[in-house]
Amino acid sequence: MQGEHSDPDFLFVLLGASNLSRGYSALTGHISQSISQSSVQCITAQGPGRGYCVRGGLLNFTYTPIGECRIMQFTEDHVQQGGRVAVLITDIGNDIMYGVSETSLIDCLDTLIEKALRWNAEVFVTSIHVDVSKDLGKTSFRLLKAIFYPKSLVTYDQADSSVKRVNQYLQEKSDQNEGVHLLSGLGAYSGMDKIHFSMWKSHIAWSYVANEMLLALDVVPAGKIGLGSVVISLCGNLKRLIVSDMLRIIKKSKDFF
Repeated sequence: MQGEHSDPDFLFVLLGASNLSRGYSALTGHISQSISQSSVQCITAQGPGRGYCVRGGLLNFTYTPIGECRIMQFTEDHVQQGGRVAVLITDIGNDIMYGVSETSLIDCLDTLIEKALRWNAEVFVTSIHVDVSKDLGKTSFRLLKAIFYPKSLVTYDQADSSVKRVNQYLQEKSDQNEGVHLLSGLGAYSGMDKIHFSMWKSHIAWSYVANEMLLALDVVPAGKIGLGSVVISLCGNLKRLIVSDMLRIIKKSKDFF
């Protein structure tokens, strides 16, 4: 999946949380099929419940905030060697439910995006696909908060306002910068909880994301991601969660930050 070449022509920096974790193997497999395997490397900062500004996670484990982990420094070192870089910033929203203000989250995202632009990277950001006031009633919101964010004190109205403001920022950022590509409309592929992609539609969502990234790098995509690839990716993610994150029996690959 990741090339062993010490100086790959393409580096994909994939930042996200649960949706990225579930689709990671399918996404990177598709990228590797579209580009010579020895010429591409994929690195990632991901994990269920992961935040950009604060620690977040699931059950008994948490992750370093994406904005503070070593992945950006690794990319900085790669840029010195040449090669093209694509940065995906997705699964934005956990921070809001952890009580991070919209201003702080926007500042964190802006720092990441500006750093990537200084590398002449192509930056891809996905808007928050949950429109709280349209997709969720107050009862559904409280239920989802109890399941996924049991300690959260964020109200329905606060979440709704923050999501809209962050999405507005992402739209403005992409309008102002040719190198920032906003990928919206992913809510069409969400499942019953509105947060995660449906297992039956996630391959379509990831095909869209992957192919937009590849085309921006002047690479012809190798078709689309199939449902079977996503099922295998889901199983791989479950194995990583249990063996590496929860039980810590096996260390993750060096490409995971």
